[in-house]
Amino acid sequence: MLGWLIHQSIQLRLLMLGLLLTLLVGGGLAARNLPIDALPDISTIQVSVLTEAPGLSAPEVERNVTFPMENALNGVPGLEELRSVSRADLSAITVVFRDGTDPWFARQLVFERMLQARGDLPESVPTPQIAPLSTGLGEIYQFVVRSPVHSRKQLRTLLDWEIVPRLRGVPGVIEVNTQGGELKQYQVIVQPDRLAAYGLTLRELSETLSSASAIVSGGYIDRTAESFTLRAVGTYTGVEDLESVVLKVAPDGTPVLVKHVATVRDGAALRHGIVTYMGEDEAVAGVIMMLLGSNSRDVIYAVKDRVAEVQAELPAGVVIEAVYDRAEFVERTLSTVVKNILEGAAVVFLVLIVLLGSVRGALVCVLGIPASMSVALFGMHWAGVAGDLMSLGAIDFGFLVDGPIVLLEALIAAFAGQQLTSRERADAYAAALARVVRPVAFAVAIIMLVYIPLLSLEGVEGRLFKPMATTMAFALFGALVYSVAFLPALLALFVPPAKHGTSGWLRVLTRGYERALPWALKMRWPLLAGAAAALVITGGVFAGKGADFVPRIDEGDMVVSLRRPPSINLTEAKRLDLEVQKILLGFPEVEGTLAFTGRAEVAIDPAGKDKTDIVVPLKPKEEWVTAHDLDALSVVFKDKIESQVPSTFVSISQPIEDRNNEIISGSRADIQIMVLGPDLLELKRIADSIAAAIRPVEGTGDLRVEQVLGMPELTVKPDRARLARYGVALEDALLAVEAARVGLPIGLVYEGQRRFDARLLVPPREPRPEALGDLFVETVDGHRVPLSEVASIEETEGPAQIRRQDRVRVVRVEVNLRGRDLVSWVGDAMVAVEQNVPLTPPYKITWSGQFENFQRASQRLAVVVPICLTLIFGMLLWNFRDVRYAAAVFALVPFALIGGLAGLILRDMSFSIPAAVGFIALAGVAVLNGVVLASEVRAALDEGHRFDEALLKGSSHTMRAVLTTGAVAALGFLPMALATGAGSEVQRPLATTVVFGIGASTILTLFLLPALLRLVLRRERRAGENMTHL
Repeated sequence: MLGWLIHQSIQLRLLMLGLLLTLLVGGGLAARNLPIDALPDISTIQVSVLTEAPGLSAPEVERNVTFPMENALNGVPGLEELRSVSRADLSAITVVFRDGTDPWFARQLVFERMLQARGDLPESVPTPQIAPLSTGLGEIYQFVVRSPVHSRKQLRTLLDWEIVPRLRGVPGVIEVNTQGGELKQYQVIVQPDRLAAYGLTLRELSETLSSASAIVSGGYIDRTAESFTLRAVGTYTGVEDLESVVLKVAPDGTPVLVKHVATVRDGAALRHGIVTYMGEDEAVAGVIMMLLGSNSRDVIYAVKDRVAEVQAELPAGVVIEAVYDRAEFVERTLSTVVKNILEGAAVVFLVLIVLLGSVRGALVCVLGIPASMSVALFGMHWAGVAGDLMSLGAIDFGFLVDGPIVLLEALIAAFAGQQLTSRERADAYAAALARVVRPVAFAVAIIMLVYIPLLSLEGVEGRLFKPMATTMAFALFGALVYSVAFLPALLALFVPPAKHGTSGWLRVLTRGYERALPWALKMRWPLLAGAAAALVITGGVFAGKGADFVPRIDEGDMVVSLRRPPSINLTEAKRLDLEVQKILLGFPEVEGTLAFTGRAEVAIDPAGKDKTDIVVPLKPKEEWVTAHDLDALSVVFKDKIESQVPSTFVSISQPIEDRNNEIISGSRADIQIMVLGPDLLELKRIADSIAAAIRPVEGTGDLRVEQVLGMPELTVKPDRARLARYGVALEDALLAVEAARVGLPIGLVYEGQRRFDARLLVPPREPRPEALGDLFVETVDGHRVPLSEVASIEETEGPAQIRRQDRVRVVRVEVNLRGRDLVSWVGDAMVAVEQNVPLTPPYKITWSGQFENFQRASQRLAVVVPICLTLIFGMLLWNFRDVRYAAAVFALVPFALIGGLAGLILRDMSFSIPAAVGFIALAGVAVLNGVVLASEVRAALDEGHRFDEALLKGSSHTMRAVLTTGAVAALGFLPMALATGAGSEVQRPLATTVVFGIGASTILTLFLLPALLRLVLRRERRAGENMTHL
């Protein structure tokens, strides 16, 4: 079949040339339309449900909101995990679905369960809301709105009503979250004395104001041939409308208006968070979220274009300043990928020219790279794979030209120096290529097979490495198609035998190999023993290097997270935030700071006032002077902040890393030790004990136990007996408390297209907790009594938050590592916890985060890799129909590890999943070269050559092909191994493994495989010896 395809390709070479050009053009179009991002989206399929619960403490939110919601959501089809956080006034539940679940279907399922649970929630709790459909890569753009002449309230209003609607209209933008400044609110501030003087109650005032704004329909009225829609409009449009509401009519006929008993003002809503910028003062900020599945590069540039349009229309002095722009990281990462691709392709081309001695031959081989990538791009579109660091940045072009090299080498060996006519060339080329195409196709298929383990990965590791395996598999398929369908036609058209040549140094190298091989065959036992010893030694040394999940990628920006006591107020948090920002801005590496404290007025994140995240854009690494790597700089920042700012715990991450960690595991730390059980105090005690046990473990960086206690509360408990004695309705006492700070809702005020909340407030005489008891409550006979007379006011301390994991309470110990690998740290930490922290049922500990990802990937690979190797051996057996040949070639796989292990040791790299990917690719190249050499030896034996002669001839004939394929595969990855740009941290372990591994594997193939063949092919060897005696 393959021989027939080669014959048809040569016969129809002009047609094949046209098809190849069409393929290349189509590949170019596919590349233009390919979604682009810096990294694969490793987020889980999840839906977040946020429910506000005004007036409820964390335990009450857990009992009355979170628990019934969890009961409703439990058992939803495809459920993988159920997480929740209950804080005062807010419940946040995250429903994680199995991979492959349609995200829109998941949202529909959650919405249906929400409707079922609505009846079990308290009436005072608003309808739960589903968070926007975004991912860990969703936060693409952060900005502030500044002006020297506008107030914070004016800027926030501009942001909410002029800027945000325009930005939401950008295709691919799912939401624009706003925070900071002052949210405009119309406030009716009651003057209790005047209210009492007119004989009015707070309830009457609230009911009147709530009913005095409405729009009603009266149907329609006909006049002659026309019909008029009849409606009455009585909405509030400003302060004057609120002031003019009639409350009652005095006996003398004078109307009593709102302005007679209250002051109406254009105020600001009660804040739960603030934003500060550049260590100066408060700011107004926006965060743009991208829709799941959108092309981040296109969306970001569309957002920037829209920002420029909006900026031109804003009032004078108002400026939109970008703080975090993901396009910069995307461009830097793509620059690294493109640079490595171009340099790798150039190196491959130059190596081919040198080793093949033919520019035309090298061009024909290199043309396989764009042809293969065109097929890969079509496959990526079909599979929904985006172009990023993993899918495009880990492709070795040397692998894609291995097949064409072997086929071209077959022609060089057969026809070098011959002069053939066009017809003779076609027939001769078809026969020569048909002779070697089967082992080439088979070897490329085996390389494709070695990527199966990556396709089997699940969870985070699957989402990270499957795109790379998918792209590489499609590219290798494209290389196979090119080798069989297009290469023969191009060779027949453009590469005559007369142009093939062997350089002088390569002839010298070949003669040297032909002299060294007999010696190696005689010393086969010492050679095998030496290779085995090298494998054992490198493996033993490398075993002490530890292991990581994935090397940390330097994004070029930081997120400095601050945690403080839960009791802190916004004023103190702001003061400390500004101190921290001034410290950070004192470092020459820092370009700016933007701090988010707490949450927005409309809950989109269950953050408290004790939590601050500071986005810190950094200058290019070439300008760093304080430290020269991210970990060292993080340590300096953390030490200085914690030494100068009191009551502040610091942890440092990066924007994408931070959000991915939070979405995947609910925490922003690298490692989470989760303590599960029923009692919150006992959970906290165990967590503190774990923290004390692991603190001395080497490599422990940021170490934090979740703050679950210490939230001060003022609880007003009406005394029903005293209420009855004074004649006070319970509802009036509760209204007085609600009106004190947050206010009673009385409707909306419309200003054109804008609308603002309106609230009725009766603030205490003094802004102190102790003054709460002085609030007056009306009795049924019109008198007033202090709230303290009918209710007890208790100052207590309750939980700051209650976290649950799969409906069980949990307290987490969070750790970020510094200067040590993941696996060895976890091993030591587990021992420390086991020795120092006794546990009794029902309390238990689980380890989550990056370690969980690594462990899951390792367990999966431990099962799939042996299966894959078994399949490879089966394919070798099927190809050779002889277990001896299959065993000899398969034996190269473990020996190929020697170079890769040595490379990682020399470059001081620990084992990681990218390094494992490199070893997988290395096994494929070792098998490819082994198949080519063993097939040539077998062909020589079939031609009747004596054994030693066949062994030497087959090895010598394939020496240049093996050397060339090894050189292009290794050197094609060399730019990646030496790269230092954005994202190169993931590429370097993979490339190092391949470069060093193929270098060693090529030598082993040329010397060790003939020695192995001599050992296993005893019957042929004895037959050859008998022939010699005869």
